[in-house]
Amino acid sequence: SRRSILSTCTNSAARAATLTLLTTISPIPSFAVTTDTTSALGGAAQSTARVQSYPSISSLEPLYEFKLSIDAIVTGVSDPSNWPFIQKRLQNFFGGFIINEKNYFTGVGISYMNEMVYDAGELPNYVLLDKETRFEALENTMNNLESLKSVLGDNINGGNGGNGNVSVSADIVNDVQDLAKSSQRSLQVFFDMIPSEDVKAVEELFVNVKKADANGDGKLSEDEMNYLSPMEREIWKRRVDKF
Repeated sequence: SRRSILSTCTNSAARAATLTLLTTISPIPSFAVTTDTTSALGGAAQSTARVQSYPSISSLEPLYEFKLSIDAIVTGVSDPSNWPFIQKRLQNFFGGFIINEKNYFTGVGISYMNEMVYDAGELPNYVLLDKETRFEALENTMNNLESLKSVLGDNINGGNGGNGNVSVSADIVNDVQDLAKSSQRSLQVFFDMIPSEDVKAVEELFVNVKKADANGDGKLSEDEMNYLSPMEREIWKRRVDKF
């Protein structure tokens, strides 16, 4: 059977988090920007603990799609005419109480962290600090996105981010852009703690899956799967089965 690229939440009948969320243009943060774990000018974050092995990139791929969505948001908020659409998508992202896209992606991140295997001789405090740093990066990302949703809603006429006009000042434009960039930086902290070869591999997988999706329906048929290498097919099947 055919499965969507973002099908169902892990091991549940819950609705899948669809990355139409923020695909065309997508934004995220609010009044107070949550600070990142690393400075804006600092280098890549490093693991504070020795990691013996990282999960398969099949466990990382949904977060990579989420990362692309936030990159799109950063681009989209530069034009205030995009704000109503972005704010509406963010409302959907955080809506639905427990079963929503925010909790879905947070769960994917936690699942990824739980699959990591630390060196048997590593100090427990170092392992705890490493996990806390990764989780904090995800949490900051979500907090900044939610703040962005609020700021956009406060500055879009017509109520609740409908198709109303946007009333903005230069300060508000700067606030919105800062919030979007802050969410981007926060998630980058998480990715900076992942081996660069894994990030490169998941990027290649994403690109090849998009190419294989010939009809652009967001699903891969058996025929379309044949465009992937044998290893990519196996990884993609695991990714779809899991999420």
